[in-house]
Amino acid sequence: MANEHPDANKQFGIRLSDEIMEMVSAIQQFRQSNNQSTTLSSIVEDAIEVYYEDLVESGEIQDKL
Repeated sequence: MANEHPDANKQFGIRLSDEIMEMVSAIQQFRQSNNQSTTLSSIVEDAIEVYYEDLVESGEIQDKL
């Protein structure tokens, strides 16, 4: 999905590697099959949340939420 559009990286004002765009597309397809939002922002929010939780769990940072 995301990586099918030739200007996808440019549209968001950021540069993402082909590998990241492939991951975004895979996540979009999964989310679409589960009737969830498939926007880049929703995927980024989920990724940040998971990464944050991993950092808290490993003791790298303290939970501020």
